[in-house]
Amino acid sequence: MSKKDRLKAQKEKQDRLRKEEELEEQREREEARERQSRSAKKMMKKAKRTKPNGEPVYYLILKLLMIVPFAYSGFFYGGVTIVGIMGKYIEPVPPKWVLWAMAAGVVVMFAGILFAFFKKYIVSFILSLGGMISFLKAGGYLIKRIQDKLSNSAVDQSLQNMDKEYMWRFYPIIGVAVISATLLICTIIRKLIERKRLQRERDNAPVESIIN
Repeated sequence: MSKKDRLKAQKEKQDRLRKEEELEEQREREEARERQSRSAKKMMKKAKRTKPNGEPVYYLILKLLMIVPFAYSGFFYGGVTIVGIMGKYIEPVPPKWVLWAMAAGVVVMFAGILFAFFKKYIVSFILSLGGMISFLKAGGYLIKRIQDKLSNSAVDQSLQNMDKEYMWRFYPIIGVAVISATLLICTIIRKLIERKRLQRERDNAPVESIIN
């Protein structure tokens, strides 16, 4: 084979390799565009279910639901009980710690709800749980006292279920702590999923994008 033929063969080989490289680069670009397209579709679907502040709509629903048991048990019946103790309308008058425990529970749970709306879910859960315990400690004392009175003395037929009535008044406050815990758990799960997604994107990203 002459020198001219060798050079021609070498040039053809280089051209063939260059075309293969170009085809490989084109294939990689198409795969990258396809991945970006799939990611964009996922983001669009996620955006439809997400509020502008980045949280799913069910977060707002849960926060609003927190207000319901607080307004019913804490604000209304808790407020009525506190006023009854302060005005000595409840006989015999309960110890002072019952008044302060119930009042503290109401205030602390209200703060927990506010922190939930500010997306401070750990603080919200701690305050909601602490407030619930304080509130139910006072409420439990009153229920126990009613139960003792019902078991030790004869009462009118209409008052025999008074302890259950007070349970229905005070115990729904547990819903505040339950919903607060749900928000915290959902937030932890969402952060773990987001972390895995970012790690997966980094693992699947082209080498050039990782370097850049």
